[in-house]
Amino acid sequence: MDNKWSIDETKRLFDLAARAADSGKGLSSAFGEMARASGKSVNSVRNYYYSQLRLFEMLPEFTDKLGIRTVAMRREKFNVFTGEEIDALIETVLVGKAQGKSVRAIIAETAKGDKKLALRLQNKYRSTVACHRDRVQAVEDRLAERGADYFDPYSKRVVRGGKPEDNVSRLAEYISRLSGAEVADAVKMLLGK
Repeated sequence: MDNKWSIDETKRLFDLAARAADSGKGLSSAFGEMARASGKSVNSVRNYYYSQLRLFEMLPEFTDKLGIRTVAMRREKFNVFTGEEIDALIETVLVGKAQGKSVRAIIAETAKGDKKLALRLQNKYRSTVACHRDRVQAVEDRLAERGADYFDPYSKRVVRGGKPEDNVSRLAEYISRLSGAEVADAVKMLLGK
């Protein structure tokens, strides 16, 4: 899939968006049509559209020279998460995961049935874990200070009472889950036989 855009593709995308707006359709129909025509994903098309829209709104003369018509669509107010909200979300998910719940179930419970909010929360959780390890570890440190059980998304383990398990405990837990034949194989592997 090619994520580079030509001027002609950009013009076509904005033309599709303008026609969709003129006919009372949402932009998603234009994004879908452009994705099918270009072989790009709908998300890539949407992201590109909004990045270019910001540029075109800042440079109206350039936009006019290209013959691109931007559409004044109603945009929902974008609410940015505060640091406290992010930390509370991370804590809620880490504690819930330690109780055996899935991220999706925890998020759904937190969002109280609001599907858009649930998607935002899930995306924020996943991006924070992926890109802001220091923030997640600060939340883990606070949970450990309180002696709380939490899930460590990096080691993929539950930390009980705020204390990480040692390797011997982990190995014993792993072996306890094996069948008889698997235990024999694991012992042979550990002994190098």
